[in-house]
Amino acid sequence: MPIKIISAGAGSGKTYRLTSELVQLLKSGVRANGIIATTFTQKAAAELQERVRVRLLQDGLTQQADEINNALIGTVHGLGVKLLRRFAYEAGVSPQVDIIADEDQQVMFNQALAMVLPEERVTEIEHLADKLGFSKKGYTDWRKEVKTITDIARANDFSEAVLLDSRNRSYQSFSAFLEKGADTPLSTMHERLAALLAETIDSLQNGEDHTLKTKTVVDTLRQLLRELRLRDELHWHQWMKIAKIEPGAKSRDDVALLKEWALQHEKHPAFHSDIQAFIYHLFDVAIDALREYEQYKKRRGLIDYTDMETLVYRLLDHPDVHAVLSEELDLLMVDEFQDTSPLQLALFLRLSRFARHAVWVGDPKQSIYGFRGAEPRLMQAIIDHAGGIKPEDIQQFSWRSRQDIVYTTNAIFSKAFAPTPVEQIALTPKRTGEGEPLQAGKALVHWHFEVDDDGKPPAQSWIIDCIATSLRQWLDNGTAWVLPKGEKEWRRPRPGDVAILCRSNAGCQAMANALHRAGLKAALSRTGLLLTAEAKLTLACLKYLLNYYDSLAVAEIILLAQGTPIEDIVEDRMEYLAQVENKTAKGRWAESNAFISRLNHLRAQVVELSATEILNLLLETLDLRRIIAAWGNAEQRLDNVEMLRHLAHQYEEACNRLHSASTLGGMLLWLNDLENAKRDYQGWGENPDAVNVLTYHKSKGLEWPAVICSDLGDQLRADLWGAEIVADTATIDLDNVLEGRWLRYWVNPYGDANLISPLSERLDQSLEQALKTRQSLQEEARLLYVGITRARDYLILPSAYKPTRWLNRVWHDGNEDLPTLDSHSSESPWHWDGYFIDNETETYRYPRTFPYATPETPQIYYLEPRHGRLPHAPFQIDLHRRDHGVSWQASLRAATFAYAAPLPCGQVAEAYQDAKLVKAFLHADHGDYPAEERTALAEGLIKNMAPDTPLNVETLLKTGEEWRQWLQSRFAASGVWRKYPLRYFHGAQLFDTIADLVLDTAEGLVLIQHSSFAGDAKGREKKAIELGPWFSLSKAALEAHFQRPVAHTLVHFVLACSLTEVDCRLDPPALHHVQLELL
Repeated sequence: MPIKIISAGAGSGKTYRLTSELVQLLKSGVRANGIIATTFTQKAAAELQERVRVRLLQDGLTQQADEINNALIGTVHGLGVKLLRRFAYEAGVSPQVDIIADEDQQVMFNQALAMVLPEERVTEIEHLADKLGFSKKGYTDWRKEVKTITDIARANDFSEAVLLDSRNRSYQSFSAFLEKGADTPLSTMHERLAALLAETIDSLQNGEDHTLKTKTVVDTLRQLLRELRLRDELHWHQWMKIAKIEPGAKSRDDVALLKEWALQHEKHPAFHSDIQAFIYHLFDVAIDALREYEQYKKRRGLIDYTDMETLVYRLLDHPDVHAVLSEELDLLMVDEFQDTSPLQLALFLRLSRFARHAVWVGDPKQSIYGFRGAEPRLMQAIIDHAGGIKPEDIQQFSWRSRQDIVYTTNAIFSKAFAPTPVEQIALTPKRTGEGEPLQAGKALVHWHFEVDDDGKPPAQSWIIDCIATSLRQWLDNGTAWVLPKGEKEWRRPRPGDVAILCRSNAGCQAMANALHRAGLKAALSRTGLLLTAEAKLTLACLKYLLNYYDSLAVAEIILLAQGTPIEDIVEDRMEYLAQVENKTAKGRWAESNAFISRLNHLRAQVVELSATEILNLLLETLDLRRIIAAWGNAEQRLDNVEMLRHLAHQYEEACNRLHSASTLGGMLLWLNDLENAKRDYQGWGENPDAVNVLTYHKSKGLEWPAVICSDLGDQLRADLWGAEIVADTATIDLDNVLEGRWLRYWVNPYGDANLISPLSERLDQSLEQALKTRQSLQEEARLLYVGITRARDYLILPSAYKPTRWLNRVWHDGNEDLPTLDSHSSESPWHWDGYFIDNETETYRYPRTFPYATPETPQIYYLEPRHGRLPHAPFQIDLHRRDHGVSWQASLRAATFAYAAPLPCGQVAEAYQDAKLVKAFLHADHGDYPAEERTALAEGLIKNMAPDTPLNVETLLKTGEEWRQWLQSRFAASGVWRKYPLRYFHGAQLFDTIADLVLDTAEGLVLIQHSSFAGDAKGREKKAIELGPWFSLSKAALEAHFQRPVAHTLVHFVLACSLTEVDCRLDPPALHHVQLELL
């Protein structure tokens, strides 16, 4: 099926076009479950699917909208996994095959690599790496070169035979640039060099040249001679260093013979053999590591994403899979095809043959991921094979940027991307200037920086400070207005509306530091999370929980959490060590410290918690976020805390994937590995008050109202060192795009890409360098295109004493010496379609040093400090608990009332049951009941409650009659309430109970509570006092409810047929009292 290729330039509405294509094809009969659509990110996939669903619903196609979930829309990896699991039998893998996550793949490869690197092999390669300058400017791990070779080999499906051929051809192609002819033994070379070094040093010291240059040369030569005598050899970059020495003019003849001899090293077979041996070693190790890695995965039933791509690619040749996909696949849609690897492109080409419709959307001008394997040459071959891009498939309008930015982009890149047709490059702006406020000004801005003295040019860091300071002024003076995406009204810009693009991560870090010095915050995704104070405090707490003997963790906690001066911490530690020595120390160091004490209390709680749960418990219980926020730059610091929690979660997910145990100690080691690998990324810190700082590569797909393109003075990066894919032919066979290519690896024998040597001069004149230069020029043109097209309202181009070499090369066909921007004119060199583009040029004169401006720190709205684990009273009063918290006063009145003779009863257990029987009868008996009804009541209660009781019906009837007569004669109540429920709030606590008997008398209310107690008279008095809290609360409840006083409170001991009166009073509730529960 012919491929329909849609060219969608930056800001031209690519997602809208993708949505329209999908909706139109669904309307024409394409089945939703017959769609495969790949996007670069999961976010893009979700957005595309949602937009299609909304459009279908707007058009009334509800069935298609419901079925769109059946379409395979996702990233290449996500879709590959689904295909592999569906056709697992044909692929020869388990349907439940585990895919190794990217973050785990490096761990497993390192384990495989370790298996093929015995100590002797490592020692040999390390020695060769040192001789070839890998340790010239600090240690550089040659294993990274092995990893690069293996990654490229697997991404291009290179077989072992191809790698062996690449090994041989790498050295053969490089050896063509090495001089031959020396046959002197290497030992003789070293002896002669040592003699010449000694002679030259003596000559320079005794000569008349006392310049600093000559003195520096003498010191260098003396150091090299000492090293030569110590090791009996010099590294090859040291030979070249000798050949490059430059003393003062008077001494040049004295060093000529030494320099000439030093240059002879390039002809020596030992030099050639070291280069060959190193190249061969890297390829051999890579082949062995790949073989071991494959076995490692097979033994565990694992594959990684590259394996998955390779398996799916080969799977598409299977006849059964071919038949199924030819029947089912209606549409293949590929988004951002310019960013795919060669293997992925080959996979898409095979899938396209099965599909009834194939739509590829992208922009070759934005192919900037060559370091990931994307190859524009392959993409152009596909476009050419498809017959080019039809006019109707070219997005014509720019919906993002203002007119001058669009015209500038058209002017620069229609020239830079020639011979690509202009219609595939140029866009027509939709934002033509209508309705723009006068404050918006010109969209193209040129900042030029000059130093305010006549000294030598300052360092690169000065330019960075200039950009930061100028941005601060630009934001403060209010002369610019922006219209951010999604907003309706123009307004003044905020720091978050600005993005500064840099070429490298190191440049981003330097720019963020400069912004901080200028009083601005920077939103920057950078490494070094574990070096931040907030991470150190959190990790110190974790380390102390893991090991309470970790005195360093204790010191960090006291320093960071409580702000104790280091001097006091050291002094306290020394005092403790002295006590330990004198055997007078009590406990561990600092265990009496409040913060350390809280951690000790937590230790018992974390025994069975996971690492993530422990971290969360620490943050919440110790309120670490509040401590951290008080240090300033709170948004960034709190983002870092969240990033630390995210990493803890990642660690546990990795343990689950690798079927290994997750422990706190394991997480700390895992975090340490991340730090060593420079992968401990900090939180982004993105907010409206922070300037966005990121690389040009990371900016792809994003946009901001104002964009500053920094590093325009960068040199061209076109060296030939390292790994490179080389094609054997100029043409590409689209039926087998992975064939006819090999991997070239050249090592720089001097370890310095900028060192000029006879070897580098020969390479500069080579065809390989010409091809690499052309490739690099195209790559950096595409990168600059991505940077410029991120801007919506303002494109700011800074310049200084250094020429804008990068911009010059793009505009002047690779010639960086021709200037592009004129600091003395507002006229730019660009025009488009008869429209001459003006820019706003501003020249700033700055001193060599900049004052430090403290960034404004807004107040953080935070909840009040936590009180921690404090005692709180329970909501409901429970008088059965000893510390119920009710304060009361109670005493016995002298009178005890007996209304009948005590009832006969058995032992304690039986007496309790008998008392319950009597209480039940007294509650139920009424004087107006007929005699036969009262008798039946008594008989029923005895039968159901105490059939073995010594009490009989007559006794119950008599007792009830005597009880009623006594109440009538003593109180003459006008109202009687039995089992009266009471609810009363004593302060904030609820008292809920039932009063057995409440009487309304002329004296007031009478409260009587029946008791089952069967003790003697003294015991009954004690029992009455024990009921004091209950009577106090019930009395208060009755008085609050009836608004009348309670005259009497009595305990009725039903078995003794007597009452004891209690005189009680309730104290006011306390504001706080000790409570039995800690909430």
